[in-house]
Amino acid sequence: MIDLISEKHKQLRHTTMSKIAQQLDDKFSEMDIYLLSLNQHTSMSLSESARYMNISRQAVHKHAQYLTSLGYIEVTTSEANRRDKMVTLTDAGEVLGSKIAAIKAQLEAELEKELGSENYQKIIGLFRSQWHLPS
Repeated sequence: MIDLISEKHKQLRHTTMSKIAQQLDDKFSEMDIYLLSLNQHTSMSLSESARYMNISRQAVHKHAQYLTSLGYIEVTTSEANRRDKMVTLTDAGEVLGSKIAAIKAQLEAELEKELGSENYQKIIGLFRSQWHLPS
């Protein structure tokens, strides 16, 4: 089952990135999209983003620099902790985030149609539930 879930995740990621590449002008990596999505609704530090993304702070900084150069995010010093750098979406970043969310919603609707609404909702429920796995 673990390998099946991994394979489906890989297929979904590939399809999502292909649709994003087709519909958007700029070129983005999966991590660029992930960083934008993480910070779409609330500002997060680069360190927090790195932990969520499971990559190094240096790697997240590289993606942040790229997105900053395109004008989609701003990186500022945290008022609470001067060592933390906060990621904030610019207006262009908000628009881009909305476009990405729309692409994902479209793919989810297609998936629900393919699987059937009842099966789709069961899968959503299973993934949202708490799994008590041994460490």
